[in-house]
Amino acid sequence: MQAGRPDHRTGDPFSREHIFPLAIAASALLALGTVGYCLTIGVSVVTSHLFYIPIALAAYRYPDRGVAFAAVLAAGYLAEVLFFMPGDAFGVASALLRSGVFLIVAAVVSHLSARLNARESRYRGIFETSGTGFFLFSPGTGKVEEMNRGCSALLGYPEDEVPSLDVHTIWPAYPGDLGKDGVEGLDCDLIRRDGTPCPVLLSANLLPDGRGGCAAVTGMAGWKRMESRLRRSKETFRVILNAADVGILLTDPGRRIVEANMAAVRLFGATGREDLVGRNPEILFAEGELEAVQAYRERILSGETSAPEEYMLRRLDGTEWPAEVSVTYLAKDGDAPERLVLSIRDITGRKKAEEAMREEYRYLMVVNEVVAAATASRKLDDLLRVSLEKTVALLGFELGAVYLMRPGSDTAVLRAQVGTAYALPATVRRDDSFYRDFVAVGEVRCIEDVRTRYPGATSRFIAVTPIPGDDGPVGWIGVGSSDRETISQGDRGILLGISDELGNAVVKGLLQEDLEGALAAANRYLEEANTAAAEVNLYVDILTHDINNANTAAMGYLQMYLESGAASSDGVLVGKSLSAVHQSSEIIRNVSTLRRLKSGSVELRPVDLGPVIRGICSYHTEARIACDGVDATVLADDLISEVFVNLVGNAAKFGGPGVDVTISVREEGDAVFVTVADTGPGIPDDLKPRLFERYQRGTTKKSGKGLGLYIVRMLVERYGGSVRAGDRVPGHPEEGAAITFTLRRYQPGAAGE
Repeated sequence: MQAGRPDHRTGDPFSREHIFPLAIAASALLALGTVGYCLTIGVSVVTSHLFYIPIALAAYRYPDRGVAFAAVLAAGYLAEVLFFMPGDAFGVASALLRSGVFLIVAAVVSHLSARLNARESRYRGIFETSGTGFFLFSPGTGKVEEMNRGCSALLGYPEDEVPSLDVHTIWPAYPGDLGKDGVEGLDCDLIRRDGTPCPVLLSANLLPDGRGGCAAVTGMAGWKRMESRLRRSKETFRVILNAADVGILLTDPGRRIVEANMAAVRLFGATGREDLVGRNPEILFAEGELEAVQAYRERILSGETSAPEEYMLRRLDGTEWPAEVSVTYLAKDGDAPERLVLSIRDITGRKKAEEAMREEYRYLMVVNEVVAAATASRKLDDLLRVSLEKTVALLGFELGAVYLMRPGSDTAVLRAQVGTAYALPATVRRDDSFYRDFVAVGEVRCIEDVRTRYPGATSRFIAVTPIPGDDGPVGWIGVGSSDRETISQGDRGILLGISDELGNAVVKGLLQEDLEGALAAANRYLEEANTAAAEVNLYVDILTHDINNANTAAMGYLQMYLESGAASSDGVLVGKSLSAVHQSSEIIRNVSTLRRLKSGSVELRPVDLGPVIRGICSYHTEARIACDGVDATVLADDLISEVFVNLVGNAAKFGGPGVDVTISVREEGDAVFVTVADTGPGIPDDLKPRLFERYQRGTTKKSGKGLGLYIVRMLVERYGGSVRAGDRVPGHPEEGAAITFTLRRYQPGAAGE
């Protein structure tokens, strides 16, 4: 135990902590007293050696203060010599020499003690701070003398309780005699303070002096738990390994299988692990794969990281299957030998899926190319020819033909032919055996005995697929070859897909041909109708011109006759005749206006309303017409006068004798509002909404065909305006009518005008 460090047994009055100071003090006093007495009786040689005892004790116990303590004793010794032997120069010199020796002895002992304490402190630190538990005991008495913190914590004992323990209390299996070799790596149980067992790994040996024993204990509870967990982990890993669908083979570098999971047993068709363990893993690969497998293994053994590779493997019964193999290298680690871990995954399903994807891609590629080529053609014959050429080329055939039939027809017609020297029939009937056997079934059918069935044919093999329509096949595609004897399932699907995709295009093409035929017939009929209409228009123009001239002459003669007064008794009849001629002229004018409205495009131009209104007023000299408002310019054409002719004419005709007509014009923004009002009988409210409809007449008995106001509406809407019927005095229809219409105001410089 380290000097100057408190002993575990601090309550003992005779511990080293108390004995050393007492021994130093007693020996120092004894030396001073003995030397003083001897000096009084003249003895000065031997007694000075008594100072070595307290100096040695002090330097050993307190190495850092040993020299100072020796100096104090040396000073005391010199004082005694000077006091008891005054004038003795030899005695004083001898005392000085001895004092120097005292200091040298103290320095040497302090140095050795300091080194000893340092070493003891190091061992004490190791003893106390070691993770391993230590306890010191006496083999003879069986008493535990000391225990480090690790052991105290392991067994649950406080430090002050350790000296009272017996070794059998904590180590019931203590043999009593450690012997020469002691105990090494004993797996046993120590007893904790609370009486529970503590599993430990214990080693015990006698100390070099043979009077004490030292036991080193390592708690095994954690190791036991780790061992249990490791065992459970191994069991879990084994279950997982056997439950996995990936085959695992563990091999040694000597090319021998040392372990295999159940998935590997199933994959290779074995009955158990014993069928695989001990075999060379290379026998599980197809012969053509051995060179690549060996190169792969060498890359892994050289430390290279490589991605999984695909190989053909061989079951124990010789059948081969595709697999993805990944190899992991486990280097030698202590007692663990080096291993290669082969992970094997069956990729048969993936290969089939990849093959299906390749077939699907080829299907889409071929069908898309055919459809793209077909859709680029506008005519049905071009569409069929291009589609057939693409189909024959992409599928690797030499010959091809397309037949089409129209709905309701019993005959199919050859519409396209590629690369055949055999004279195909131009038509095929529905009741032909070829149609019944190879087209009507609705799927791809093959003719493998072409030359036998059709002598003179150049093909050995023909595949026929129908082109679907709305109500059954509208034709079929046939492809053939002089070399091939059959067609693959993938090509069957492609051929059927092409026919399905072309079905809509063919149906539309047939419909387009029908429409084009119907359109050509309709155009012929239209040309004939246009010719007839031109002739009718010619006759109408002649009748309109000649009848209108005759009416004008008749009106002139009748008017002159009335004004002459020569036949007053016939005035009524002449007036009625004149009215009838006026009505005939009005009808002709309205018909002419309607014809101009119905034909030709609208070309508007600026029209000044002033001259138009003044011309109408001068025409109706017998009526009282007043004009009010601005002299506006509007967008119209030369038919604008017909609006005023009809409105003013209706007001004069239906207003009765003495009617007053007012034409007012006002501008508001981009619009011009024109109102023609009269003091006649007015318009009933229920008639106003439909007044401008065709053939609509008022309630008076006056003559009229109902075209005038209809023409007014057509013309106003032609100019971009609107018209409505109202009352001259709002709310009083009996006080006269008011017709208001709007026109677009002409603005010089405006866009589009």
